[in-house]
Amino acid sequence: MDSGLEGLNERQREAVSAPDGPTLVLAGAGSGKTRVIVHRIAYLIQTRSVSPDGILAVTFTNKAADEMRRRVQEILPRPATDLSVHTFHALCLRLLRRFGEDVGLPRAFTVYGEDDRRSLLRRVCREAGLAEREYPLSRVSASISAAKNQAFARGEAGILDPNIVLAAERYQRELEASGGVDFDDLLLKGVELLECSERGQAYAARRFRHALVDEYQDTNRVQYRLLRLLAPHGNLFVVGDEDQSIYNFRGADLRNILDFERDFPGARVVKLEVNYRSTAAILRAASGVIGHNVERKGKTLVPSLPEGERIHLHQADDEREEAAHACGIIERLRRQAPESRVAVLLRTHAQTRAFEEELVRRNVPHQVLGGLRFYERREIKDALAYIRLLRNRGDDSSFLRAVNVPPRGVGDATQALLGARARERGVSLWEASMALLEGDEISGRARIGLTAFRALIEGLSSRLLSERPSAALRAILQEAGLLAALEAEGEAAARERRENLDQLVASALEYEEGEREPSLAAFLDRVSLLTDADTLETPAPCLLMTIHAAKGLEFDAVFLGGLEEGLFPHVRAAGNKHALEEERRLFYVGLTRARSRLFLSCARSRFLSYLSTSRAPSRFLLEIPEDVLESAVAASPARSLAAQNAPPAPPRSSFRPGTIVSHKTFGEGRVLAATGSGRDRKVTVLFHKAGRKKLLLEYAELRVVS
Repeated sequence: MDSGLEGLNERQREAVSAPDGPTLVLAGAGSGKTRVIVHRIAYLIQTRSVSPDGILAVTFTNKAADEMRRRVQEILPRPATDLSVHTFHALCLRLLRRFGEDVGLPRAFTVYGEDDRRSLLRRVCREAGLAEREYPLSRVSASISAAKNQAFARGEAGILDPNIVLAAERYQRELEASGGVDFDDLLLKGVELLECSERGQAYAARRFRHALVDEYQDTNRVQYRLLRLLAPHGNLFVVGDEDQSIYNFRGADLRNILDFERDFPGARVVKLEVNYRSTAAILRAASGVIGHNVERKGKTLVPSLPEGERIHLHQADDEREEAAHACGIIERLRRQAPESRVAVLLRTHAQTRAFEEELVRRNVPHQVLGGLRFYERREIKDALAYIRLLRNRGDDSSFLRAVNVPPRGVGDATQALLGARARERGVSLWEASMALLEGDEISGRARIGLTAFRALIEGLSSRLLSERPSAALRAILQEAGLLAALEAEGEAAARERRENLDQLVASALEYEEGEREPSLAAFLDRVSLLTDADTLETPAPCLLMTIHAAKGLEFDAVFLGGLEEGLFPHVRAAGNKHALEEERRLFYVGLTRARSRLFLSCARSRFLSYLSTSRAPSRFLLEIPEDVLESAVAASPARSLAAQNAPPAPPRSSFRPGTIVSHKTFGEGRVLAATGSGRDRKVTVLFHKAGRKKLLLEYAELRVVS
């Protein structure tokens, strides 16, 4: 057998031994995609006699690059020290260090990391007179980054706000004047180099005879163009899975993989469909779901493992019971198999709160990945700082955290002056602030802001110390301006922070339900226990994370929670078929993280925006073949769950936007709009397979599913 092909199945060998030219390897979940790239590199070196320095492998993270490099070296008889395995940014940096002067970069240009970039942006915005409350730094930064990539991909500026346009122009001028490039510029300048520099073009053509790319479905249009330029010989070998394309919000473009054969005529396509990770039952569930997507190349996962357990489906009364049910099973799994890896995967970070609290209550070691622990998140610490300061004016840490959040003009210089006066007098910052206001050392915005902050704290303290914690929190979030600041941002990250603050209030309400005499002091003590890092000192048998953070990982048992309409699929996907398909791909990724046990759950009600709201089970549950499901609810679990909220003979008024309905010809869909009344009432429905239809209710014979 040829070197580099040992231990591979038939399709893997076909991919690894593919002839020169463009090759697309469609690698289903758990089918060994990284293994194929590693063996392809070894095959080129061992069998095709390609010099290691003529091979380029590109991936997305430094960790993935290091792992790929290590695995290649393990299967080669001799070290391949000249092999190039890089992230996209590291590759462009190496090219620009060599030829950057050809595209106007100084020889010793500086790469601005995220902290450096934010510092420059903060100064630029301040000098441009952009108030951070109206123009949060994260929004400005994201707008500039998106504009750079959109300008490349579509030839348009991409920024509609003229103030941000001015800030962006000033930012770029100062960045270039300082001889710097940010991460976006690294890619854009790399493309410019390979398009315009004869030296750069000649180097790439001479050096990189073969280019290999991992996670190709995650590439954006800039990276796509870069790869085309890096493979002038046509030897482009890409591995990806369109069914796992879940980073559109970061700019990933699904067209890159869907249009590969059109963009690279004569391309060879190899499908890796044998799954070595999950049981047959889990794979049939995943295939049943993803088969509802239209934007895909199409492949069928073939199990290498036996049928295994059915998938467990549970409908809880609320998020607390959902967490308690899951954590009870996790405890049993720990006793049965202490070494097993377990993960709770959720759609949003805000959902981790109930699970964290339940795991702490049960003393189950756990870890939150892909984000901070709930009570360590910035917005949660900000809100709690106000409560702590109400109770204790001598809490300098809480004073510093709260005094300029949201911004009041009490910036670094004023805070430094406060610290100096407090140290001189041996008093707290609160006392020093009073003394500072009595003198004339500060004026303008700083004086106004500090005065307003003291008045706010005094007013809140006189009213709220005896209030229930949930009421105190609501008042603080409103009157301190924390909610208004997030609403002004209006971006996805701000919405998620708002959801986290909602969950903080929910936590206070749950605490009150279990206490005869709830108090702010006792609630703060409870929170302090929950943030105790002692539970993380032993190896954590349970990981909590979003599904986005779990991509590429696998676990013995997986719990997928919050499977409700408006949460998963997320409400932002409503009415957008592309967004809905990405939500389905995200669900597919969650399902295929599980090796042997998979637990799904939803809740009849969930606390959102200070209210407990009734919830409808996710449409994705209806797409799972029923013969792989096991539920304590009914023999036909998914459909019975979805039907529980539907009356036997719904009146026409029941067909409100958001209602899941079924049609005998078009199948199931979601009501987008309803107009008219009586016999003239019409509904617009987005059906999963038939698309958008406008129907007259008098004759449509629609049935409410949920």
